[in-house]
Amino acid sequence: MNDQIIFKEKQRFTQWWIWLILLIVTVIVVMQFDFTKNIVDQLTIDKVMPSVVIGLILVLFLTLQLKTEITEKEITIEYFPFFKKVFKWSEISKAQVIDYGFVGGWGIRLWTSYGTVYNVSGSKGLHIKITGKQYVVGTRKEKELQSSIAHLLN
Repeated sequence: MNDQIIFKEKQRFTQWWIWLILLIVTVIVVMQFDFTKNIVDQLTIDKVMPSVVIGLILVLFLTLQLKTEITEKEITIEYFPFFKKVFKWSEISKAQVIDYGFVGGWGIRLWTSYGTVYNVSGSKGLHIKITGKQYVVGTRKEKELQSSIAHLLN
């Protein structure tokens, strides 16, 4: 079989309202400091911890991405920085592009009626069934995904 990539997608969290919330929280955390005074004197746990937490959340959202790569042999998904999974087509009992609706939010959703859902936006994805397990990998390119792998779907 050929290892040529037949579908590739990289998704990030681009929803404006997520970034607005993060910006507002960041501003609130930064406003606790009085920049007319010595910052070192203001470094107390009640000021440092919120700054560290919002900093880590910002770094997480800046680095989070869902990558999907499909070849004739396998489907590779990577939800960076958390994990990378490879599904061999030979192990997949069923795969189809679906509209899975709202599954309680975006990110990694466990124990849904579709199994584990990996998404960053929208409600369309590739539903994969493997013996005893099922997954959905979200996509923003539903039509391209469908046409790219139509010959592989059974």
